[in-house]
Amino acid sequence: MRKTDNQIVNILSDIQRNIKELDSNMKEFDGKLKEFGNDLKEIKNTVNRIETLQTEDVIALLKVGNQRSETDFHYLNTRITDIDKRVFTLENRAER
Repeated sequence: MRKTDNQIVNILSDIQRNIKELDSNMKEFDGKLKEFGNDLKEIKNTVNRIETLQTEDVIALLKVGNQRSETDFHYLNTRITDIDKRVFTLENRAER
């Protein structure tokens, strides 16, 4: 072989080695990309779960607030009715 033939063989050998290294790097990158995709899915699931729980918490708070309002309403309504009865009774006594 001539010197230029050896140079060409060496260059081709270097190119082949570089291609193998690139292939290895691409496989490693692909694995990391898949891992990143899995992590991203986990984060998305966690965010969705948090959003769902927050919605449930808000609904629970609204229900508790509604129950308190109803309780307060019934209490005040009963008190007003009792006071109204007393006023009526006092008015009847005064008229006699």
